[in-house]
Amino acid sequence: MSRGLQTAALAVVAIVVGLVIAAGAVHVGIVPDDTVRLWARANTAGTGGVAIGRIVAAYPAVPFLTTTLVAMVTPDGTPAPALVAAGLLGLLTALWYAALRAVGLPVLAAVPATLLLGLHPALLRAVVGGPADMFLALFIFLVGRGFYDLRARTETTQVMAVGTCLLGLAFSHPMGAAVAIAAMPFLGLTVRPALAATSPFSVVTALLFPTVFAAAAFVYVSWVFPGSGWSFYEAPAESLAAWSAGIARAFGDGLTGLLALDTTLAVFIALILGAPLAVMATYWARERRPLVAPPAVFTACIVTAAAVTVATRLFGAPTAVTVAAPALAAVVMTRVPPAAAREHLAKVLALLVAGWIGGAAGLFIIDPAISAPFRHDVDPNGDRERRDALAVGGATIDRDGVLVDSDNAPAVVLGRHRARGLVGPLDEAFALTLLLGRIEAPFVAVPDPQSVTGMNDQLNIAFPGLYREGVPGYHLIYQNNTWRLFARLSPNGVYEH
Repeated sequence: MSRGLQTAALAVVAIVVGLVIAAGAVHVGIVPDDTVRLWARANTAGTGGVAIGRIVAAYPAVPFLTTTLVAMVTPDGTPAPALVAAGLLGLLTALWYAALRAVGLPVLAAVPATLLLGLHPALLRAVVGGPADMFLALFIFLVGRGFYDLRARTETTQVMAVGTCLLGLAFSHPMGAAVAIAAMPFLGLTVRPALAATSPFSVVTALLFPTVFAAAAFVYVSWVFPGSGWSFYEAPAESLAAWSAGIARAFGDGLTGLLALDTTLAVFIALILGAPLAVMATYWARERRPLVAPPAVFTACIVTAAAVTVATRLFGAPTAVTVAAPALAAVVMTRVPPAAAREHLAKVLALLVAGWIGGAAGLFIIDPAISAPFRHDVDPNGDRERRDALAVGGATIDRDGVLVDSDNAPAVVLGRHRARGLVGPLDEAFALTLLLGRIEAPFVAVPDPQSVTGMNDQLNIAFPGLYREGVPGYHLIYQNNTWRLFARLSPNGVYEH
């Protein structure tokens, strides 16, 4: 079998595994809310239900635009975020296998090494996390590889490559922006010492220019389209607060009692546990300084980013940076010659196995959602309400003109398999319904106001008795533990509040 066919076969295996894991996550209801929100809004944008201002001013731009394009070119009901995430897993697997073969690793070693890297627990968690997490993994890998290239040859090509990767990193995930910011004080250490001594400011400016320019352009676009700079991510402060509460339940006050410092230690430990090969390979190459500085800078950037997000409360939970472990291991294997030497192959594979096991342990440390099933503080209502929203979405599949607050309950869109046919907050008809206090839609779906979902539902707020008393001229056609779906009896019926 040719090398190209081998690469394609491994990529297909990774894509299939990614799709199976994503489907299982949707089935059991463990897909993160951010991913569900991305899925729903990408479906809405793909069907033309989102104004252009909201599309161009959406952040993170890379995963949203990619998922929207996939949603546009695929049939209704296609799980676009799962396709994008699985496709990126396949891409990373293909890149890593090709790189390992390029540095001389034999097939019998390259295949298991690639599978151990591509199916690393941190990457499998990222597939469940969705396209943003997988784009973060891709750009972290590219930045890490670029650090080695910069140290070897600090020329225009290498500088612009790293600068472009930092740009992609910043617009792929909120934590990617944190990593790009955290990298600023360390970029001078990635270039050749002679150049760093003579013109460090010029080099750092060239590395950061694409990111700074794009950020300024994004701010301008958001100003041109006022009020459109929404994100499918929940508010960073809320995301971080939920993560902090989970960490507190799992580990109490931590080692030091300072969340930023404890997070720094936790991320560092998770990185070492998930990529022991990087530590050993750097030790094997300790006499060659150009091979030692890049992984040290890489680690410093990731750890500092975790501290920055906790200290500033601007970038959400730091869980997503766990993908740095397999990315670092892959970079080291392809850039540090001793890691690919035949005499070290047995040790390398053993270290990759240890990294796979350590990656699972690292997730247990840094992601409270992983350890939640082993504790007794799990709130069962969250998953139940998600499943109820999926169910009511399924009940609307053959019905059009369903008035529902899909922004508050994006799982309804997933259950329906498409956004077309829903009258949601992005529709003018929804806004007029709230403004005029009149319900004219053929169908109305509303959650129990006593549920977590129902407390923030805009229809419940505008029509307080809607769930309990129903709508005059409408009859109940479906209900579950959380939701009720009403249908209009007369085509011309109107409910005024």
